[in-house]
Amino acid sequence: MNRKEIFNEIFALHYRTMVMEAYYLLKNEQDAKDVVQEVFVDLWDRYDLSQIQSIRSYLSKAVHNRCLNVIKAGKSHQEKFFEYVFHAKTTGQPDLQEKEYLALEEDRLRSLKKVIATLPPKTATIFDLYYIQRKSRKQVASELGISINTVKTALIRALKQLRKKIR
Repeated sequence: MNRKEIFNEIFALHYRTMVMEAYYLLKNEQDAKDVVQEVFVDLWDRYDLSQIQSIRSYLSKAVHNRCLNVIKAGKSHQEKFFEYVFHAKTTGQPDLQEKEYLALEEDRLRSLKKVIATLPPKTATIFDLYYIQRKSRKQVASELGISINTVKTALIRALKQLRKKIR
């Protein structure tokens, strides 16, 4: 077998599993597929496949690390927004670029809140606690006195409803 055939076999064998692992961390199918695609591209570009002892372990670890980078980048984007808001409130007037950024982020937040407001009240509360306040499923369940499975189900339903309404 040549390198391309071996790679195609590895891809066929592990792609779906890696997407599921990425989805578990990212909670977004497209982001999960993008991460896995990037890992496979890196594998093709950089590595001698014969040097990797366990392809499954290598892929799993690479996907996990790449997902953590995506999550970290998302948080840093949110942190930047809050830094801009803080800067604008403490220094008086933000510069033009900050104003544009703030206006865009505030508009997105308003739009999201409008869509969230259309969810059933308990579902909206669960969504807010998990995605906006960044609490764990366990913390949300404990705070609301419900099971973790109820939280998972409510989040799945909320995301489905939100995707329909946003499109």
